[in-house]
Amino acid sequence: CYILGFVMVVLGITYGILYFTKDRLSGVLQMDLVIGIVCLAFGAFILLNPEFLASVLPFAMGIILLLGAVVKFQSAWNMKRLGFKKWYMVMILALLMVLLAVLLLWNPFTEEKYMILYTGACLVLDGLTNLISMVCVLYRVKTLNRIRAQYPDREMDLKELLEMKEKQE
Repeated sequence: CYILGFVMVVLGITYGILYFTKDRLSGVLQMDLVIGIVCLAFGAFILLNPEFLASVLPFAMGIILLLGAVVKFQSAWNMKRLGFKKWYMVMILALLMVLLAVLLLWNPFTEEKYMILYTGACLVLDGLTNLISMVCVLYRVKTLNRIRAQYPDREMDLKELLEMKEKQE
């Protein structure tokens, strides 16, 4: 519990720093501040009440997975706005995460070890999905920034940048 609490606090601070150090085009990923605050608060709570966490672990992890699903819904929408053709894949994974979280909240596990294994598998899937979608979005934002830099005297909105990207491909 102490390690998890410490990691959550560090993660919360990291997300907060990321939010305040991004450029404007990266603002389509605005969930960083919310994630940072939630992680920081959760980490502080765990550090102050480690025994409580053990009793509510299934519920807490279900809530975390639901929050992760909300982040994935936002990522899917951002990917659609950035012109990704397969943005719906992240949306499907977000729906899957909602189902997995509801199962965890329901907590049908008879043994704690199965609940922990299930939770771990869910968190790995959640993390991989976040990592893949974030790398894709960051790559697209970098490409659009490069296009914008090619035309420094021209003010282009997102739609124009995406059209320029399509022409270059």
